[in-house]
Amino acid sequence: MSDPVTALAMTGATTLVAAMATSAWQSARARTAALFHRRGDSPRDVEAQLDRSAARVTDAGGDDGTRDGQITRWRDDLEDLLRAHPDTEGGLRVLINEIHQQLPQEQQQWVQHIIARDGGSAFGALGPGSSINVHYHTGSGHQSYTPPPEQGAEGPR
Repeated sequence: MSDPVTALAMTGATTLVAAMATSAWQSARARTAALFHRRGDSPRDVEAQLDRSAARVTDAGGDDGTRDGQITRWRDDLEDLLRAHPDTEGGLRVLINEIHQQLPQEQQQWVQHIIARDGGSAFGALGPGSSINVHYHTGSGHQSYTPPPEQGAEGPR
C-alpha cells in the first residue's frame, strides 16, 4: 500500500469505522456525508449507507471480521472519491484529525497483526503517527518452504 491515495483512504476508513460505536459518530457521519457530496452523492444517501455500516459494527460487538469488512468498504469509496476529486484530500485529512481527537482514549490505539508465510513479506500501518515493527522469525515452530520442482512437457526434472 505504498500509494499515498490508498494509504490516506485506508486511514480515513479506519478512523471512520473506529468512530461508529462512539460518541464521535454523529459528527463523523455528517462530515463524511458532506465530503461525499463533492462527488455528487446525496448527503442523505451517504448517511443511510453510513448508518447501515455503523449498525453492522455495533451489532457485531468486538468481531474484527465485521469491522474489517466495513473498513474495506469505506476505504474503497474514499479511494474512489480521492481519485475522482483530488481536491477532497485536505478535507479528508481534516476529518481524520477531527474524528481522532473525539475518539475515546481506548479507541485511539489499534493493533494489527499481519502474517507472511513461505518466505513472503507483509507490512501494514493504521492511522496517523503509525509505526511498523518488523519481526523475522526462523527456527522451530515455523515451516520452511521448498518450491515444487519445475515441470515441463516431459514431467518433473
